[in-house]
Amino acid sequence: MALAIILAFTMTLITASSNIVLKKGFSRIYPFVAVYISVAIGTLFLWAATFLFVPRNFFYNYKGILIFAAIGSFAPTIVRTLTYYGIHNLGAGRAASLRATTPFFATIMAVIFLRESPGIGIFLGILLIVSGITFLSKKDEKDSFSWRTFHFIYPLGAAILAGAAANLRKYGLNLMPQPIFASTIAATSSLIILTPYVFFKYRPLNNIGLHNKRELRFIIIAAFLTSCGEIVDLSALLYGKVSLVVPIFATTPLVTVLLSRAFLKKQEMITGKLILATVLILCGVWLAIINA
Repeated sequence: MALAIILAFTMTLITASSNIVLKKGFSRIYPFVAVYISVAIGTLFLWAATFLFVPRNFFYNYKGILIFAAIGSFAPTIVRTLTYYGIHNLGAGRAASLRATTPFFATIMAVIFLRESPGIGIFLGILLIVSGITFLSKKDEKDSFSWRTFHFIYPLGAAILAGAAANLRKYGLNLMPQPIFASTIAATSSLIILTPYVFFKYRPLNNIGLHNKRELRFIIIAAFLTSCGEIVDLSALLYGKVSLVVPIFATTPLVTVLLSRAFLKKQEMITGKLILATVLILCGVWLAIINA
């Protein structure tokens, strides 16, 4: 139990740090290209970790491999793409607040598919989340960052798909209780899907911003953090209950906002309205999970 809590808080810090580093790298590199670089580097890192730490008997767990290959077709492929576009268009703090609704959607899906009866508090949670999103949708005069309400579809879409992936991962870990290998299979599946599209869309490749070495370094660091985060995420789910781990994950936007305040002063403004909206969304997510 204690290990799961430590891993969950570690995941929160890793994810928040990755969001901040990504924002610094998006100035001259397209978000989708950043997604591909992230997945490619992450896949290499995960395969190296697999050969070093994963027993070979897991290589013959075909059911588990198929489950995580299917998950990889949209998470991280689509989930990370929507997340990166959200950070690029809305800023790390605002996008993280919306992305934090993942546990809410994961809980709702679990209630629907497991046919559980939700408590009355879940509806209050929905009200708080909607209130928080409403606050986020209104621009503050101090907010100089250029964005439109339409851009909310990126982090919210990522949250919905990530919620589905969370339920599938929990099921997949029952078949293959090996977080590193599970992450490796999902990342490899994503890379196989993304490679043809990237080389077709961004030809010639010298026009995609890879010559911007400073920004590229930030993307590479973020890719490493994301890969570590995926392993820690699955490890926390393996050693702890979803009801314990997921609420801790939900504090990520609060950490992101604090880090944005410290490291992104020149790129985005952290306003009182943003902080209030973040707190409302977090409270809504917690209530939804507790009353599910």
